[in-house]
Amino acid sequence: MRSVRSVWLVALFAIGCSGAEPFVGPASIDGKWAENFSIAGNFVNMDLSSASSTVSGSGNYCGEAGPCGLLGVAGTVDGIAVHLDLTFNQQLPQAGPSRIEHFDGRFTSADVLQGSLTTDTSGQVPGKTSYRRVP
Repeated sequence: MRSVRSVWLVALFAIGCSGAEPFVGPASIDGKWAENFSIAGNFVNMDLSSASSTVSGSGNYCGEAGPCGLLGVAGTVDGIAVHLDLTFNQQLPQAGPSRIEHFDGRFTSADVLQGSLTTDTSGQVPGKTSYRRVP
């Protein structure tokens, strides 16, 4: 038991001396963001702004073979925690149904949001996604 405690103390000391500061979040979520996709032709782009802890925004999206459309965003930010409700309004190839997805995640750096994405469809398993700040 004594050796386990010693190992923990050494590990904590090494972490404390590493100089690494925990990420506590940027000053603002304001700006342009894009979802990290590995499939060519897919994209989700959004321009977010905040007032206190309230986030709003708009953007556009497209799947590899469609559909494509406009995006509305509403949510909250609290330190590094972020919740976004994304409303996808299909425009192409023809106007179609809207769908809502929910992002719950956090800032992992000033330019990256990581978390889970769910829909209102029952039985749906949350997927992982990330967004990066773009110029």
